[in-house]
Amino acid sequence: MKTTTADSTTGPAKTTAERAYRLLREDIVSGALAPGQKLKIEMLRSRYDIGSGPLREAMSRLAGDHLVEILGQRGFLVAPFTAQDAREIGDLRKMVEAEALGQSIPLGDSTWEERVITTFHRLERQETGPAQGVEALSEWERLNHAFHEALVAACPSVWLLRTRDSMFKHHERYRRLSRVRTVLTRDIHTEHRELLDAALDKDVEMAQRVIRLHIESTTQAVVLAIENLANA
Repeated sequence: MKTTTADSTTGPAKTTAERAYRLLREDIVSGALAPGQKLKIEMLRSRYDIGSGPLREAMSRLAGDHLVEILGQRGFLVAPFTAQDAREIGDLRKMVEAEALGQSIPLGDSTWEERVITTFHRLERQETGPAQGVEALSEWERLNHAFHEALVAACPSVWLLRTRDSMFKHHERYRRLSRVRTVLTRDIHTEHRELLDAALDKDVEMAQRVIRLHIESTTQAVVLAIENLANA
């Protein structure tokens, strides 16, 4: 029996549809496929060297993630950015992130603390190192995700963590837009340092205040960028 092996660009992905999903998602989140862009099958086949069936399956899955819109019999398009979506996603993420932190920090043990510190220092090296700008956003997003995951890792509520994870992923496209617009003007590293210090001090109130301001700053930057693009 013939077996297939995931290539080096897909990691654990075991199927062509999974590979299509990952490639499409990355291009949508990064902006390589623009908000509102029509996703034509022939264009995608040429771009990714993947067949029509797996691509349609991937786009249907991305529609469930609200990153793609299905146009009935007319195909698919990249979900557009809207200021209203940015505000609602940001507000919901503030709520669940603050609650998850509030439950995680008091229960964090030495293993939790070590993970928080380790992920912060990896993020710090990226944020303060020479690799700055748009080209570094994918790596920043990965390290940012790891740091925020570590902070809430001691939260005992499975459903809260699931909800938080969903909102974090929905927020990703907007975070990238925010970073593109504010990478030279916003000191996100200092915001992360304040969050680390509050967590290690077991200061739940301060950590929640910092995370709310952290997310609100992103939301405001995104809304302004969307409004500017609409008025351009």
